[in-house]
Amino acid sequence: MGALLRILLTRLSPLLEELLRHFGTLLVRFFLWLKITRFGIFLIKAGVILGLIEVMADLIASGIDGLIVSMPPMLAEGIGRILPDNFSLCVSAILMAKFAVWAFTIKDRLIGMVGL
Repeated sequence: MGALLRILLTRLSPLLEELLRHFGTLLVRFFLWLKITRFGIFLIKAGVILGLIEVMADLIASGIDGLIVSMPPMLAEGIGRILPDNFSLCVSAILMAKFAVWAFTIKDRLIGMVGL
């Protein structure tokens, strides 16, 4: 029985080796494709989050710069003396910080949306 098993094993070992080599490379290709695809989807989601933050920063800055208020001349002069020259940048930074905090609180839900 042992001699028959040894003959069978010596005849089938090249076939088994070729089978493992072929399916091993196939398995490695599939694994790498899966990892690259998952990383690509992650990069797309991260790009969406960063794009959302950048677009919102532009909207906030243009919205504050576009504010026009009509006031009596004495009141406008008084407020001009109190407020700094970069007041719109300060308000933009505060609003952008609040939006960035909100965006990063929902990033986990956005990144895990597809389940990858």
